[in-house]
Amino acid sequence: MKVAYILNSTLATGGATKAFRTLLQGLMERGIEPFVVMPDKDGLYQELSSKGIDCYATIFRSNTYPYCRNWKELLMFIPRLIARIYVIRQARNRVCREISRRNIDIIHTNVGVVDLGFYASSKLGIPHIYHIREYADLDFGMHYFPTKQHFRKQLESSYSICITRGIQRHHGLENSSRSRVIYDGIRPSLPAAPTQKFGNYLLYAGRLEYTKGLDILLEAYAQCQNNGHDLLPLQVAGGNPQADFMNKIHHYIIDHHLEAKVSLLGERSDIEQLMADARALIVPSRHEGFGLCMPEAMFNRCLVIAHDTAGSKEQLDNGVQLTGREIALRFRTVDQLARHLLDVSSSMPDTYEEMTERSFLVVNQLYTTESTSNQVFQFYSEILGNHAC
Repeated sequence: MKVAYILNSTLATGGATKAFRTLLQGLMERGIEPFVVMPDKDGLYQELSSKGIDCYATIFRSNTYPYCRNWKELLMFIPRLIARIYVIRQARNRVCREISRRNIDIIHTNVGVVDLGFYASSKLGIPHIYHIREYADLDFGMHYFPTKQHFRKQLESSYSICITRGIQRHHGLENSSRSRVIYDGIRPSLPAAPTQKFGNYLLYAGRLEYTKGLDILLEAYAQCQNNGHDLLPLQVAGGNPQADFMNKIHHYIIDHHLEAKVSLLGERSDIEQLMADARALIVPSRHEGFGLCMPEAMFNRCLVIAHDTAGSKEQLDNGVQLTGREIALRFRTVDQLARHLLDVSSSMPDTYEEMTERSFLVVNQLYTTESTSNQVFQFYSEILGNHAC
């Protein structure tokens, strides 16, 4: 079976890229022959090409309106929109040409905000899958071009994989026979849980932008410090910062005298080791699609403190459904988060050992590469069976 994959980014640390990498490995073990289309020759392009995988790079953009978050972006909105439309249309022609040269059975777009695969599917008569990993509007502030209704019409003639039930509902696909909920696979299943290390710091790991909620975490942290409570140090690991947001973060740290307690580590390649060595990982995202960092931490027996909303909530609810008990500490308000930070910092290190054991059991059942690749391969087979009839 030959499958063309359309990726929106080659950034090795991006969530969609990491999820694709593990999925591709599992599918290739099942005999899939991939052809991977990417927007540049950086990062993942070099990695896959070095393994002999058929890759093609051409410049394109997401099929969404340009951001309009400040006056500079407002002034450039129309020129950027025109340029984006032109680049996308040129890329559609090139991608169609490259796919037509190969005997492709399925086109699989790795995110919901790139439409090159849909147009190639329409022109060449090849089944298409949108792998929807985002709410788009709620999590990234993106808006489909020209309208969301236009995108929904594309979904009606495509198949779709949604990474959570919440994302499936958000896009109106919960009753579609052509849609499946398949959770991202984080890593191969492990025969036993690793030993918990009970580290001496708190950890944030994620992009440095508003939607990821670092400001919420810092507000809770400052609240504890200002009330005279001594918390464990906070280490912030993340790249791809939004300039305006990071200016606010830097000012907040200085204004609340947190310089000695909060460390900005930048982008790191050793995130899993940081998780394994941390006392707890905090996931404060405002509206997380799925959130790879939560199950990654749980695979490493790291306690998680998570915002009880969107994809994070769905993962926590899955844990309660499977084990009958919580697998992480939930919060909905800054005050609740502050209490959790204080409790974790002041408790004995092994206080939450049973919770991290349960969380490992859950992720080792639901979010393995074997489970994900099996489900996606079965979906491919079902799609081709439908089109053979």
